[in-house]
Amino acid sequence: MKTLFKILFIGTALMVLVAMFGAMFGGWALLNHHGSDMHVVFGDDEFFLGSGDFGDWLGASIGLFIAGVVCVLVVPLVVLLGVALPLLIVGGVMAVVLASLLGVGALLGSPLILLGLLVFVVLRNRSRANAAAKSTPV
Repeated sequence: MKTLFKILFIGTALMVLVAMFGAMFGGWALLNHHGSDMHVVFGDDEFFLGSGDFGDWLGASIGLFIAGVVCVLVVPLVVLLGVALPLLIVGGVMAVVLASLLGVGALLGSPLILLGLLVFVVLRNRSRANAAAKSTPV
């Protein structure tokens, strides 16, 4: 089972790296295409991309940095909190239920446990007394 989780982890890490490099290549391709400049209208603002000035590179770098942080930090934390935390909660509830069942069993079975302990002590002392009687010379 450990091997399966290692393979899944390595596969997930490789997919994240491929997605990051794909995003970086896509940003680079958008900034360095040799066609006409891109004109993007977002709301009432107009953006002209493709001229290759410092603002385009800065915006692309910031966007790629944010995408990298999301892929490296946010996605694993969401998976941990979305999968591991409920599993821990279920495991904790099961541990509490098991402990309470064992406690109730020990409480209800305590007379038998005490009787068994008494029989064990008596039989142990009897076997020691027999062993001591056999070992002493007459």
